[in-house]
Amino acid sequence: MESQLERLRVAFSDKYDIEREAGSGGMATVYLARDIKHDRRVAIKVLRPELAATLGPDRFPREISIVAKLQHPHVLPLHDSGETDGFLYYVMPFVDGESLRSKLDREGELPIQDTVRILKEVADALAYAHSHGVMHRDIKPDNVMLSGRHALVMDFGVAKAVSNAGGESLTTVGIAVGTPSYMSPEQATGEQHIDQRSDIYALGVLGYEMLIGSPPFTGKTAQAILSSHVIEAPANIRGKRPSVPPALSDLLMRCLQKSPADRWQRAEEVFAQLESISTPSGGITPTATRPVPVVKTAPSRSRRSPIVIPAIAVIAAILIAGAGYMMFKDGSVPGPERMAVLPITDISGSDAELVRAMQNQLVVALGQLPGVTVAPSSAMEVYRTAPRPAAEIADALRVGALLESNVFRAGQRLRVTVQLTDPRTIRQIWSRTFDIDLSGDLFDAIDGVIPQIVDGVKGAVSKHGATT
Repeated sequence: MESQLERLRVAFSDKYDIEREAGSGGMATVYLARDIKHDRRVAIKVLRPELAATLGPDRFPREISIVAKLQHPHVLPLHDSGETDGFLYYVMPFVDGESLRSKLDREGELPIQDTVRILKEVADALAYAHSHGVMHRDIKPDNVMLSGRHALVMDFGVAKAVSNAGGESLTTVGIAVGTPSYMSPEQATGEQHIDQRSDIYALGVLGYEMLIGSPPFTGKTAQAILSSHVIEAPANIRGKRPSVPPALSDLLMRCLQKSPADRWQRAEEVFAQLESISTPSGGITPTATRPVPVVKTAPSRSRRSPIVIPAIAVIAAILIAGAGYMMFKDGSVPGPERMAVLPITDISGSDAELVRAMQNQLVVALGQLPGVTVAPSSAMEVYRTAPRPAAEIADALRVGALLESNVFRAGQRLRVTVQLTDPRTIRQIWSRTFDIDLSGDLFDAIDGVIPQIVDGVKGAVSKHGATT
């Protein structure tokens, strides 16, 4: 059977001489090649076949052509794009150097003046692209190339082009638009309207990682990382590396504010601040010790250990199909048909296994109701150990109702109290108490009460729909 590399060599034979595969990522495989006409080395990124099939041969090249107009010293330009033999691709110059990811993997923390220099050049590239209406949406070390002491940002607008061309269907093929460790809170929660301030957040993550050696939020799963972006405050940079000038630390911490309104509003502002704390030779000026004004945040809780969530859900109410993160994106205030089942409270403290089984069954059963969308139970696990106000949970999850339950066991009797509430008004939509006989099989008893809860919720949601 002919390999993809062999097929590509034939398909590109009139334009490019493909040398070898150079790497692969979530959306594409990279090949090193020679541009036959211009006798120059290039990098060809070929989209994954399942992604190409989803996008189609016309729309992606049309979307990405917008990026071809960008011409800036710190933006890696787009040479070519198109479709051949069913492959969607785009072509960039070959960069003689390494990615920032490779440098960080090798060195960990970077010198402060190197960090400032790279940040300035990335901020300059962002400012230019934003002024032309192009956002990046996936700023990360992998997309910053280092060559001759200069930074080049690649893949500008590619995430947006893929998202625009593929829309909601991307979730069906497991495509991630964005990278969890570098996603802004608004990306993590699936907000419909993302602007340049999301790139500024990612720039803050980039700077944080260069100074500390790791991003502000890490975890064993994408779900845990995304939830941290939404609800956790990053550890202060100077607390981890005291030698970092206060002005630089404050600048980056402002980039990392949860609310876009609290961040720097334009990349030009970030660039100007970086200019003010660096000398022409790339050093740090004495005035860099004077803090940049920064928005005050509420005191942070101590950072908990990353929570491993073992299913295909994420705290930010992003339905993950493979590695795609899209859910609840219409921008409207959701109704109770979009709900989350809060972790069930075990008052007697003796039925942890039963409680988890009951919660999982509730989520599955409610999710089968026509027109009802339920955040998977694993999306709520973080709240089991770190409770938050109901309205905050609802805003993070983009839901319009919370199903709260508690159980209390006394001998062979189990009392289950359930209520469906509007988290923004604290209005009770529906409630009921069930007394369960546990003298028989425990899980059979639970199986008997789940349909009754589902029927009650169904009636409440239908009634709400009839009155709105």
